[in-house]
Amino acid sequence: MPAPGTGDGTEPAWTKELLGSAGSGDSFALLRLPAGGASRLAGSAEDRILVLDGALSFPEADGEEPRLRRKGAYAALPPAGGADVTSAEGALALVLSGSRLGASAEDVFGPRGWQSTGPGQWSRLLLDVVPDENFDERVLGLAHFEPGSFAPRHPHRTAHRFLFLDGEADDEWVLPDGSRHTARRAAGDFVDYPFPVEHQTFSRTGCTLLFVHEALPTGA
Repeated sequence: MPAPGTGDGTEPAWTKELLGSAGSGDSFALLRLPAGGASRLAGSAEDRILVLDGALSFPEADGEEPRLRRKGAYAALPPAGGADVTSAEGALALVLSGSRLGASAEDVFGPRGWQSTGPGQWSRLLLDVVPDENFDERVLGLAHFEPGSFAPRHPHRTAHRFLFLDGEADDEWVLPDGSRHTARRAAGDFVDYPFPVEHQTFSRTGCTLLFVHEALPTGA
């Protein structure tokens, strides 16, 4: 859909909702700006924007000058009053709403902050938590699979949400009735697995994805 705040006479910016929050929980939406494009965005102290490609500019706080943010930048959205997000060269970004999305960072795809999670697998959390095998709280981060790496079947006491950013992977998930399903995932695929789905992932080519484990309501 055309993004809000685009002017007449220029190529419009576009937005695509991947997951709506209906006022609570997670919200994911893609924002695509053409070269020279603009859109007006408003957020809250908890909302974030992740630049996936290209570069865009916007102020992060009232009275702040617009600042250029390139691929990998992870920043708070403009305040509730709104601000123009512009791009001289064109950009693709992910707009996220939800609780505890983590502090801003200049380049989440850079070499810093990644931890080994298994043979050929790396992750970088975007919020300050220490998960273990019993972890059942909210967690947001990036995962990278090197070519040929495999994550064996495992459960989480959370819902699973994935946006595949590059590469390909074969994903198998198992429903509570024991039925198995498989799919080839590639850049641009968005997956939302409810609890208590189990899954495993194998990547021949290597891949990078954004993941959110959404905590279950108390008592679930």
